Amino acid sequence: MKINNLTEKQEAFSNAYIRIGIGSEAYKEAGYSYSNKSDKSIHEAACRVLNNSKVQARIKELQSVVAEIAEKEFKITSEEMLRHLNILRKARIDEYVEYYEYEVPITTTTGTGKNKSVSTTIEKRTELRLKTFDKLNEEQKMCIEGIKQTKYGIEIKLHGKEWSIEKINKHIGFYEKDNDQKKLSLDISNPEDRNNRIAELIAKAQKQ
Repeated sequence: MKINNLTEKQEAFSNAYIRIGIGSEAYKEAGYSYSNKSDKSIHEAACRVLNNSKVQARIKELQSVVAEIAEKEFKITSEEMLRHLNILRKARIDEYVEYYEYEVPITTTTGTGKNKSVSTTIEKRTELRLKTFDKLNEEQKMCIEGIKQTKYGIEIKLHGKEWSIEKINKHIGFYEKDNDQKKLSLDISNPEDRNNRIAELIAKAQKQ
């Protein structure tokens, strides 16, 4: 059965890829057989589906639909999404901690009996603590993926840099029509190339 000139699995793959952004996961969700395949084989098979010209055309079509809905219904523009992802990419864990200095009384006892002497001194100590929320700005709060209490204290997790970069790479409407994703991924791995590319994409989004 054909759907939009694609097989059912190709159509399912296209929709899953738009939502997930990971070829191998879209391949599995679309119903392709993968139980006896290695991760490498699944990746290669997903790439073959993704490189199909009809699938590529369908993905671009779906990207346009999603972008239109995002801007119309949620007031989300390409520029805003790219800015958001770039904030996540630049987040640093050291921005969420601070050194806390406090005083501890130290009591020292010397001698015994009548010669016993007790003295107290104040010792200054420092420790690393997470900043309270009132000390974080809105962008810093945006970068927090999760917080949990552990037996060692509070644990904070930020959105991963690789995840953010991957989303920037694959985000709807950000590729030039003739861009090869593989080429862009290589370019964006270099910090200077990545920053230049992000600036270029923001400028492009502003003109749209």
